[in-house]
Amino acid sequence: MNMIKKLTRRKNAFFRSIKLHLINRRYRHKAAREAFQPHRIKNVLLLRLDDKIGDMVITTGCAKALAEKGYRVSVLTGPLCKQILSGSEYLENIHLHRPRMALDELKSVQFDAVIDFDDVVSYERFKLHADLGVPCVIGFNKDSYKLFDQSIPFFDENKHVTERYKAVLNLFGIADAHYHYHVPFNQQEHDKLRRLLGDKTDDTRYVAINPFTGSEDKDFSREQVVELIDALHSLPFPVTVIMIGQSAKIASLALENVIVVENSTINSAVEIVRCSDLVITPDTSIVHISRALDKPLIAVYNKRKLKDTGLPGYKIWAPNYAKAQQIICDTDFISAMPVNDLVKAVKQRLSDLQ
Repeated sequence: MNMIKKLTRRKNAFFRSIKLHLINRRYRHKAAREAFQPHRIKNVLLLRLDDKIGDMVITTGCAKALAEKGYRVSVLTGPLCKQILSGSEYLENIHLHRPRMALDELKSVQFDAVIDFDDVVSYERFKLHADLGVPCVIGFNKDSYKLFDQSIPFFDENKHVTERYKAVLNLFGIADAHYHYHVPFNQQEHDKLRRLLGDKTDDTRYVAINPFTGSEDKDFSREQVVELIDALHSLPFPVTVIMIGQSAKIASLALENVIVVENSTINSAVEIVRCSDLVITPDTSIVHISRALDKPLIAVYNKRKLKDTGLPGYKIWAPNYAKAQQIICDTDFISAMPVNDLVKAVKQRLSDLQ
């Protein structure tokens, strides 16, 4: 059975590569690229199809900057990103992406440009662009594909991921000196959290801990989390620990003396970060939410390279703001890292806040 599955996957991959070639061949006689003329663009669609929160949070800086210059900006993305963007007044629409979705609604908007922030080269992605038929398709590192009307070269392990988005703004002639992320306020989740926290003394410090990520090698272990919580409660001032993460996964840790938000969503996470004096996380989505809200942060990274590009994630996806401290561990798994340095850093940051 496994052999049959492998053969089926290989067959499907082969036919997708053929279909990708045919799409590219369709554009072989397309005229040479012209200089970009932003004055022709009024209505822009941003693609964030992977539904990754960290990517989407960073994209908000580009979206808002375009909107502030008068462009009508919409986003095509997945359900999690649509949830976190809800209430973003600078966006015209947030369209939900689904595999093999009908495109009638999107085509009726008559976008002037679509911006694809990914390096993805696949039949499915190219077919989406071809079927949308937007007059100007903007992408990254797509110089050899005539489907793309503008290709921005960007492949530098020494540049932070925000430089990618600044390059888009530069293409539109927009100054990028201050690139800020934006996450909207969610009243319902905020009120829910405030009820859980109750009334505390003025000297209470709120510390958010996010133990889980999308990759096992980046997760904290239960032992690390327990040691961190014990260290926080040993400080000479009151500390309230709030856990960030899916309720069931947090419950599996069987922690004591912490606040857990039931039925937690990504908007719950945003409001926890908003209410916290310090955030501790190995997850880049929470890192970038913390930056959006300019919160004191201790972020833990390993040295794993990005799967798609081979670039060092701890450089490309670093917090990159003044209130953040980055700890880079030498172990392949963050869960194998001695927690001493993290505890020391946490105690120092909280002492500085007193």
